[in-house]
Amino acid sequence: MTEYYVGDFPLILRRHPRARNLKLRFEAKSGSALLTLPHGVSDRKAIQFAQQNHGWIKNQYDKAPKAIPLQSGQIIPFQGKSVTILHEERETAIIQHRGDHLIVGGPKAAFEKRLQNWLIKQARITFKETVDNFAPLLQHQPHRIMVRDTKSRWGSCSSKKNLSFSWRLIMAPPEILHYVVAHEMAHLVEMNHSPAFWNVVGKLCPDWRKSRRWLKSKGNGLMIIG
Repeated sequence: MTEYYVGDFPLILRRHPRARNLKLRFEAKSGSALLTLPHGVSDRKAIQFAQQNHGWIKNQYDKAPKAIPLQSGQIIPFQGKSVTILHEERETAIIQHRGDHLIVGGPKAAFEKRLQNWLIKQARITFKETVDNFAPLLQHQPHRIMVRDTKSRWGSCSSKKNLSFSWRLIMAPPEILHYVVAHEMAHLVEMNHSPAFWNVVGKLCPDWRKSRRWLKSKGNGLMIIG
């Protein structure tokens, strides 16, 4: 894979079949510039566009919050509440949620990966429970539920009725996770964002507007953790 840079910033080029224009954004966690481009636009033209916007990328970097590692002593949100990560090397290599602490047992090696895997597991359990609660209300069941580390989407619903969610939602307040699940499950009924679609969302999550505003204002903070 060819590596490109704009100044000191890695540049990632992604072609999208539905893209109409060049779209540049900055990923705070990776410190990379991501440029989405339509088919027919050459890499050379895309790179020139990114270079012309080097000042904007630098400004986004300066304003962006710095990444928060999953390490002992760090405070992170879990289901909307602040918890402190603690490492107990002498304990079994499992993760325990005790009050306002996440206790990570076992050796320091692979510490962060072990904790992230646990968070993903908790997310998977919670997504499944929430989907199972909503399904009877819609009389629709997804084909599959997938949990991923997405960078720009909290959830999606494919034409094959597969639901996909970001594991980072396990760090958000429960009502936020419920809203995202409601949003994607509503697509099982309405594959659009019509008034009918939002009526379905409202049936599952009456206070969806508040949750949507929370994601827009605070969601980015979850993306830089881990």
